[in-house]
Amino acid sequence: MIYASTKLNESTDAKVFVDSTGRRKRILMLSGIAAAAGALLYIGVIVSSFVQAPSAELTTRGTVVSTSPSATRGGHR
Repeated sequence: MIYASTKLNESTDAKVFVDSTGRRKRILMLSGIAAAAGALLYIGVIVSSFVQAPSAELTTRGTVVSTSPSATRGGHR
């Protein structure tokens, strides 16, 4: 069984955890900045791939070239 630990005389405005050093805030801020930098780098890679795509001479239709001997001799398909 799971019991909820509640106190009837506990005030509702009491702080449960106080970080007076600011270490938790600093860690969260640095991890947020790192995640944002990673996201910006990823977006930059995606944008650069879209910009370079027209110069890559990509075709929209695929061409199939058969190199099997039966295809060149008029074999069955």
